[in-house]
Amino acid sequence: MKTSKHAMTSEQASKKKLKGHAREMIRKTQLGEDSKLIKGTGKADIRRGDGTTESVKGGKKTQWALYCINRILCDGYFTTQETEAITKWVNHIPDDKNEWEKNREYYSLNPNAVGLVEIFKNNPMKLINYFCGIDVVDYLVTEDNRDGVWREISMEEFSNKIKENIKKVYYTDGGKLVISGGVKNNILFELELRKGKNSHKGILFHSPLPKIIDCIK
Repeated sequence: MKTSKHAMTSEQASKKKLKGHAREMIRKTQLGEDSKLIKGTGKADIRRGDGTTESVKGGKKTQWALYCINRILCDGYFTTQETEAITKWVNHIPDDKNEWEKNREYYSLNPNAVGLVEIFKNNPMKLINYFCGIDVVDYLVTEDNRDGVWREISMEEFSNKIKENIKKVYYTDGGKLVISGGVKNNILFELELRKGKNSHKGILFHSPLPKIIDCIK
């Protein structure tokens, strides 16, 4: 087991959402008047003049998805065995926030992360393809916070390059599933449970975006 850095707080996520909207406006301007912003919480942020879609990401950390377990069950993307592992992992945390608040120490370790990793360790791309929206968006567009460079890549190529870079899938003491890789075997993706107010039992999939960019540029 290893430990990983803490994920975004709810406050940080809200700030990043506002920055994300501003970034989408900049990208829309780059594309021209024929492009349109796509409202809502879907994977696509922009529709180009030719009808293709983009997901626009930037900053130090990016949130690919924040779903509830019902969303995952309704989508029907995972096999029965995979769904059972995800559900068991999620349900280690009680629905009652007060129960969680009173017994944080008990719920601080999630033993069901072991089974989750066992299920996905040989096919982590299934998680990545689902949570990143590989099959529902045409392009990923990134703004590198280190140098301000914008890059565009098809989602198919993004998926292929990430697959080539993955080296390890493991779990942390706190119950996160971590996918690492790249030249220095850095953390690329984390799947974790949000706890407490706002998004209690929310299933969060996120990345340190510069590490993703280094794998796909």
